[in-house]
Amino acid sequence: MYGDIVTENTILIGGWMEGKYTGIRYVHATGSVEAKVWYSKREKMELNQVSLVKTGNEKKRYSIKLNNFQINLYKSIPNFEKYDTINEDKKLKLFSDFYLPITLGISTYYELEEQKTNLTKEEAKEKLIDKLKSELSEEIEEKDNIQDIQINIIKETEKEVEVEVIYEVLESIGTEEKIIY
Repeated sequence: MYGDIVTENTILIGGWMEGKYTGIRYVHATGSVEAKVWYSKREKMELNQVSLVKTGNEKKRYSIKLNNFQINLYKSIPNFEKYDTINEDKKLKLFSDFYLPITLGISTYYELEEQKTNLTKEEAKEKLIDKLKSELSEEIEEKDNIQDIQINIIKETEKEVEVEVIYEVLESIGTEEKIIY
């Protein structure tokens, strides 16, 4: 059975005895089953990338909420061309565990600007390989049993690179089952 593909619920180790007068009797059998399991990830990366980066400029806007009624304490949102917003609500309290039905809303607007990055094919491959390796390492429980790592360059054009990383891991796949008559 070496080299065969095993599917879930296939019995690999079983115990039985055949007696002259009793016929076949099923008995407890022990053993371990290890298999090579492949984990793979594939991803593309463009060589010309545009990312949004915070510039450091930020503006805060406040509001007061009374139950479901909101009063804005500002006239307009900031005039940033591109921005990210973080909203935070703080309930007002009188004592350590007595809250009023009044909430202070704080909206923080962070200005963003586009940042263009041009990668070489080699830089893109390295970034993708590092990223895919770290993602696969998080998925694999038995890191000491990694047998082989394959890196395949699937596609390489003037605009993008596609990489596949495959980990071959020796894992214990056996489970014990009760004998049901």
